[in-house]
Amino acid sequence: MSFGVLLLLHAVAMAGAMLVGARSIRGGLLAAATAPAVTAIWAITHFGSTDAPRASLTWVDGLDIAFEFELDPFAALMTALVSGIGALVFVYASGYFSSGTKGARFPATLLGFSVSMLGLVWADSIWTLFIFWEFTSISSFLLVGYKNTNPAVQASARRALFLTGSGGLVLLAGLLIVARESNTVLLSQMPTIDGTPAIVAGILVIIGAATKSAQFPFHVWLPGAMAAPTPVSAYLHSATMVKAGVLLIAVLSPVLGSVTTWTVVGSVFGIVSMLWGAIGALRHSDGKLILAWGTVSQLGLMVTLFSQGDEKSTFAGVALLFAHAIFKAPLFMVVGEIDIRTGTRMINELGGLRHKMPVAFGVALVASLSMAGVPPLLGFMAKESAIEAGLGLKSTLGPLVLVAIVAGSVLTVAYTTRFMLTVFGDGPDTKVAPRQPGMTISTVVLGALSFLGYVFVGASNTIVISAATELNPLSAEFELIRWPGLKLAFIISIFVVAGGAVLGAFIARGDQAIPKPMGASAVDSTIDGILGFAPKITSMIQHGSLPVYLVTFGSVVTLAAVSFIGGLGFDNLTFWTNPLEGFLVLVIVASAISGTIVRSRLGAALTLGAVGAAMSGLFLLYGAPDLALTQLLVETIVVVGFVLGLGHLSARFPQANQTWILVRIGLASFLAVLVPLALLSAGNEPTGVAPVGEILAESLETGGGNNSVNVILTDLRALDTLGEVVVLATVAAGVLALASTRRQERAQ
Repeated sequence: MSFGVLLLLHAVAMAGAMLVGARSIRGGLLAAATAPAVTAIWAITHFGSTDAPRASLTWVDGLDIAFEFELDPFAALMTALVSGIGALVFVYASGYFSSGTKGARFPATLLGFSVSMLGLVWADSIWTLFIFWEFTSISSFLLVGYKNTNPAVQASARRALFLTGSGGLVLLAGLLIVARESNTVLLSQMPTIDGTPAIVAGILVIIGAATKSAQFPFHVWLPGAMAAPTPVSAYLHSATMVKAGVLLIAVLSPVLGSVTTWTVVGSVFGIVSMLWGAIGALRHSDGKLILAWGTVSQLGLMVTLFSQGDEKSTFAGVALLFAHAIFKAPLFMVVGEIDIRTGTRMINELGGLRHKMPVAFGVALVASLSMAGVPPLLGFMAKESAIEAGLGLKSTLGPLVLVAIVAGSVLTVAYTTRFMLTVFGDGPDTKVAPRQPGMTISTVVLGALSFLGYVFVGASNTIVISAATELNPLSAEFELIRWPGLKLAFIISIFVVAGGAVLGAFIARGDQAIPKPMGASAVDSTIDGILGFAPKITSMIQHGSLPVYLVTFGSVVTLAAVSFIGGLGFDNLTFWTNPLEGFLVLVIVASAISGTIVRSRLGAALTLGAVGAAMSGLFLLYGAPDLALTQLLVETIVVVGFVLGLGHLSARFPQANQTWILVRIGLASFLAVLVPLALLSAGNEPTGVAPVGEILAESLETGGGNNSVNVILTDLRALDTLGEVVVLATVAAGVLALASTRRQERAQ
């Protein structure tokens, strides 16, 4: 199966989801689940394989821009997570929404996000990566804003788009520097770069990654995104989209990791986010917000590990990425089920659910213990590898990273303990609605994977080791271990779990006030300020004064011409090859001068037409009949349009004040001097020989025509011709509108 077939399958599934979803959103979600399910199975078959399928689709041949896809072992892991969890989320969502709900938009948009994330995971060029990076931002904006009539939801979606979209622009700048220094756009072929360009690129890339992976201070969009339906939170904000920044840092670490700045900046982002996110999880009482802030913390741990660049940290980063997706998604699903069945997700309003929701309790217990790093679960082995990586760091930052990992792990256990004791321990007598099978199936499957990943550690190692080795070949010497023995890392883990459990139990006993959003309010104020300032700028620039527009345009052209003066030369200057050219030039000059003298608007329009007609003659003399015909048509239509439009104005130009006259004269003088100098400079540096022979050969062989001009217009330069036709059609439409206005005025 190829990338093209899978993408086509997703397109078909999206169409099916829209058709079925119009009648039943549940049916649309199940139809959408087929494509991710097939893709996940395809990715699983490539686990441990050294054969990486590739595909390339040329977009702009002359610029070497193409969609490049590759399924290396790391991409196979991410594909299995994106599509496997995606398929289960679609099934879960079929139970999340009520049976009578209709809607094609949600299933189609969620599947569209899945395709965007797959393109990002498969990307092997900076162009492919960036395009799908932006697609994930747009599709997540639509999903977060699903309940678009709610002002709070609108603000959350806008905040997410503002931060992730801005980060995308920063990322693009960094990727362009990387491509220039690497002399390739293919990620798989990029060498290690260093020096100042690598420092600048590294900072830009990490900032872009931090916005997508909700790292402090760009994390404020993620808690607000919890306004989205829970299936969106379980999919985008635990397993997939928030991993995009982590994925980016992991993939580009071999390229940019040689500079210290990369490690320092990544560590700062990661450590601060790890600690602040965990503290945020302890401060909130909304179940989804607890998990969202916990995600900020755990993403910070991954960013910290991948930023170190050594083989042990890379292995630990991949292990955590794998384990986190598996234990965090079912926790979001459990919170969503609690919300649907009880009518609330505020943990201080819940209690005793271990008896009334035993299946959800079992899944939550397994997933929470895995998140806390307790054996015998996958999260335990991943956390052990992270502590081992911190102990093994030899850099100056090593002790700080180790302390941060331990502190973050203690806080993770604390908010996990608080969540479980408050929701499932003794508390208010909560009424519970019947269970939905679709929701239960997905949560049980994902919950079981945390245990199965530990039991079948060989399969887990096949996945994690091959993915980590793809990023750093030296990572092949490490593996996940069920029982590490009484080593220092395990002893630290014992104290982490014990200390975190005591802290969490203590905090769970007290009532906490809802914290005020700080960063989110600042971002919203910034967005409001921009939206308020934009109309003022627009009214200042787009004020409707044609003369001011012309002055602005002329000033920009003049400034652009200044840069050419350094290459000024007269070696290739030719006065004319045909005396008729000189005559036409005189006509152009005389007509232009006449246009500055005549006082009537009609006379000015005719002089402009004369300039255009003479230019058509020059095009014809230089062997460009297509340009000559286009110019004649445009000039004819423009003159007719002027004549039709002049009826709305006075017959003669109004008297201009002295200041405006001086502005016109000054600008015209600059243009008269600098533009010819720019043309002389450009003519002094010819770019090569015109490919006349190649064009004639292509006209016959590719175009299948003996008339090369016709073939060029309709085949080789078809898009250029289409553009000319569009210009003519636009001008003609304007003329017709003016004529219609005149007829209406006469009728009145």
